[in-house]
Amino acid sequence: MIMKKSVLFLRPYYGFNIHSDAHGELGMLDVSHNIYPDLTLLTAATVFSKDEKYKVRVIDAIIENAMLPDELLKQLENEAYDVVILKTTGQTVHSDLKLLEAIRGLMPEADIKICGLAAKILKKWLIANAPYINEAIEEPVDEYAMKYVGGKQRGFSELPMPDYTLVEYKNYRDEVKGVRLTLAGSRGCPMSCLYCPYKLYYAGYELRSTDHIIENIKKLVGLGADEIQFRDQYFSADRNKTKKLLEGIIEQGIKTRIVVETRLESLDEEMLQLMKEAGVGMICFGVESADTGLLSDYNSVKGEIKRVKELVDRAHLLGIDTMAFYMIGFPEETWDMARSTYELAEYLDTTYVHFNEYEHCRFDIGNTEYTPDLFQPFRNTAAIDYPSVLNVDEREYLAHIFELSYTMRTSYENSYRCMYRAFNDNRKAMERLSPLASDLDRLSEGVRELRKGGRVDP
Repeated sequence: MIMKKSVLFLRPYYGFNIHSDAHGELGMLDVSHNIYPDLTLLTAATVFSKDEKYKVRVIDAIIENAMLPDELLKQLENEAYDVVILKTTGQTVHSDLKLLEAIRGLMPEADIKICGLAAKILKKWLIANAPYINEAIEEPVDEYAMKYVGGKQRGFSELPMPDYTLVEYKNYRDEVKGVRLTLAGSRGCPMSCLYCPYKLYYAGYELRSTDHIIENIKKLVGLGADEIQFRDQYFSADRNKTKKLLEGIIEQGIKTRIVVETRLESLDEEMLQLMKEAGVGMICFGVESADTGLLSDYNSVKGEIKRVKELVDRAHLLGIDTMAFYMIGFPEETWDMARSTYELAEYLDTTYVHFNEYEHCRFDIGNTEYTPDLFQPFRNTAAIDYPSVLNVDEREYLAHIFELSYTMRTSYENSYRCMYRAFNDNRKAMERLSPLASDLDRLSEGVRELRKGGRVDP
């Protein structure tokens, strides 16, 4: 009888909701109660679980009663694993390193690995300064798993559908829509925008076959997904394949709500109609800035605004929601430029908006030794000092006030309750907990104290 290797896949939780496969897998702190799975981590666990040589456990702490690090370590005192793979993010790397150091104390013989874009950026430092870690995985962990288990390099297109039954998947929820599961029909992006972190992590642009994607959708519907969100960075990059996929969903009578992210100008009235018939309920797309000269400097070319407006209005007539992404705080951006971007948001009049703070992504990976101090605990911006017209507080203020003002146009009360209070509660929590990021016991107790004071973890 073959003795199976035990493998633990771990996504910890520290009191903040981190969308860990967003932002090029650098992570994104999300001030909401919408819980996303980590698609690459779960797919990697699936690759291992399909091989009889391995016994797999996945601990996604946020969906396990929001398990805090001291509770997790207490549980692991009575367990042992041959391999431990932790998914880190820029927001949690300080805490994650302390957690892995503690796990090393509990499991001195374990092969401990850390993955995620933050691990790739910090690899040089980790090799020199984190002896409790055996390996910093540079590539997406699901592709690493294929190589580790299969013994050869295999691409994105060969990855299996994630086995959501490895976790309590019904706890991945959209507050309004219900159970939300994710999948990817492609990886990477054919564009070359210089502010995009996905370029740092995903090699090139790869597509899965249409039949494979449709089978995945069917399985997720069979699991009871109320909503399926595609994690593709550019869903409609290949028009012919996108059309074939939508027609296949329609022909096979698959009924579910689908969310996609794409470039809106790549669509037309025919494609929007197909999307409506296939169940697409929301289209997310990037606008970034009203200043086309600024975008050009970042190698980003957007569609003609009048045409984008026509497509937004057409989508709304079909009953498809839209969400536009804007970026505030480009190094060259002035207050007037930011105001123009907000005015553009009002003109396009999408259903939802999201104003992100500009995140510097020009890391010299492989040549520069970055330290964990590059990242700020529980914040979405790195601690990089670069020349900028607007300072950190101004960028954060503008991103927040624009999003709040835009949402309040239609629902003052809901905007206040769901955004303003949540934002300020979260900010107070960050100010209190960030200094405790490397002290897991005090951090855990700090989260509990905030809960007793009435904070509901977002």
